[in-house]
Amino acid sequence: MSHVQYVDELVKEYLLFRGFSQTLRAFDADLKAEKEKGFRVDKIVDQFLQYIHTYDLPSLRELWAHLDTRLFTRLENHFVPCIKKLENAMLKMYLVNAVTTNKPDKVQEFFVKMTSELQGHSEWREWFALPFLKNPEDNPIFSVYFSRQWQDTMIVSLHNFLATIFQCMPMPTLLMIDEDTNKIRRLIHENMRLKEQIGEMIKVDSILDVNAGPTPQQSPLMDDFYIIAQESPIVDNPKTLRNLIRNIGGGSSPILSRKSSSSIKKHTDSDATITKRANSKGRITSLSKSEAISKRSTSCDSRLTRKRDSSVDTSREPQDKLDKSYILLSQEEYIEHKTSIIQCKSNASGSYVATGDADGVIKIWTPIPSPKTVATFTSSTVNSNKAVTALDWIFKNERYFIHGDNNGAIQLHDTRDCKTIWEIQHDGSRIVSLVCNPTDSSFVCSVSQAGEGKLLLYNIKTKQVERTLPLEKNLTALCSSFNHNGQLLVTGLSNGNVLIHDLRRNEIIDNHNCHFSPVIDIELTNDFTNICALSEDGKLCQRSLSQTGKIVWESKFKIEKNSVHGKLFTFDQKGAHMLLCSQTGGNIYKMPPNPQAKMLELGGHKGTLCCDWSIANQSGTCITGGAEGKARVSTLLAP
Repeated sequence: MSHVQYVDELVKEYLLFRGFSQTLRAFDADLKAEKEKGFRVDKIVDQFLQYIHTYDLPSLRELWAHLDTRLFTRLENHFVPCIKKLENAMLKMYLVNAVTTNKPDKVQEFFVKMTSELQGHSEWREWFALPFLKNPEDNPIFSVYFSRQWQDTMIVSLHNFLATIFQCMPMPTLLMIDEDTNKIRRLIHENMRLKEQIGEMIKVDSILDVNAGPTPQQSPLMDDFYIIAQESPIVDNPKTLRNLIRNIGGGSSPILSRKSSSSIKKHTDSDATITKRANSKGRITSLSKSEAISKRSTSCDSRLTRKRDSSVDTSREPQDKLDKSYILLSQEEYIEHKTSIIQCKSNASGSYVATGDADGVIKIWTPIPSPKTVATFTSSTVNSNKAVTALDWIFKNERYFIHGDNNGAIQLHDTRDCKTIWEIQHDGSRIVSLVCNPTDSSFVCSVSQAGEGKLLLYNIKTKQVERTLPLEKNLTALCSSFNHNGQLLVTGLSNGNVLIHDLRRNEIIDNHNCHFSPVIDIELTNDFTNICALSEDGKLCQRSLSQTGKIVWESKFKIEKNSVHGKLFTFDQKGAHMLLCSQTGGNIYKMPPNPQAKMLELGGHKGTLCCDWSIANQSGTCITGGAEGKARVSTLLAP
């Protein structure tokens, strides 16, 4: 991150050159007010220490909250305890400094402001007695925090943690220019050095060949590749070795096919170089260079004839056919539904599949070894418009799942006891989407009423709305997806945009303009760095989660047109392949997907409305639900 300041100066120079004086002043103001301090870890740690020594608790918490929103929320879930521990250590250092400098009023002020947040946390239980202790540094509970060793260790830990994050965070293209330039320069120097070494080796080999001559044990195949390296021109295709092997396997010499008889005659003088070979009787046979090449090529072709039909000729096939893909082992159908299957979702272990249809019927069944019904649930509403529009399993306990219907009802079901635990009714509304949080007992649902949408965060245990997430007027959230730690929610809107919500702060932190038509399905990539969004017109695009407006790739597909549908695409365990619904069934594509190059066609439907890819086992199971009321189970062997 040391080159950030250098890039800042370049931006200033450019703005000054263009005459953007107002932009330059605004940029300078932002630089002075920035809290990341140019991503200099020492400056950030010094700022924390300054707030501690000046007893500025609001500024201390504000700086930590800024880093938490800007950086910490994007980390993996297992980093959360470490982040919380560092935050608590920072607050404890603030209290220790206040006690050491004899500022009891600052200690009292701390507990007045922080009691609501800290009470209930076991590690802060003894600290509430701190204001009433005369010599807390002698108390065995607090003595370690007053030691110089603990304070130094805490500062070093904070410094290392921030340095690691800054080192690993994705960089914008502008900051990578200098690094890429240095990398290219190093590669050029390395390439030149290797060329010089090869030249020296060729000179040494030439001297040895003149002095010693060839030996009877010398392999003629090595001479072939040496001559090919000397004679072959530089071609545009970088995969020269692959083409070379392909030509050899095809039964023709790459040199003889390149050189015509006229060109050989034209260079008679240069071809007059004599290649001497000693036979077993000591006779010397003189051959022209072209004749030697012809004989060597013929010997190569004869040695490779036996393998031509099996291994070598396959290199002539298109490269996409040679890529390793999934192998379809078996396919079976689940035919218990009477109407269109709109929702299908496997639980975390892949043991159960929940499918919901247009009549409000939900079937719980096992996909392997053969589809078999375990439980059946029916919507309790008497309205005819009761299609299952949303469905998801509870992450922490796959015994339970939640579903929403077209009549505004949300129900929590128990698959073991085959009963409905509770129901929430939104009269006159429609449940558009529903997704459960992967880390806690909550879920987010999108409710639509007369064209007006709401995005609600529910607590599963209390059945109450915890908060209403911010959403622009006259817009509806059509699909949503959580990140790995449940702190960010990515939402596709009816106007084609994608919102990113920070659930802890209940605010929108980014707004991506991805499509011109409604976003009907959305999902984060397996590394949670990019967003994949599918629009109503079939446009599938991938955008960077951290860099607004960065386009990774875009493709256009034909999808089933239907007003009600479930998840239309999903990824395998490695994120290298995608399962996408089509008009005739599920298709598997290699990432990034190419509409013209599907790797496996599952088929079996007259219109596919939902899909799911269970990645719990090594083989993998793809579930597709069709408009004809059938669910197709495809068992795959991973590449």
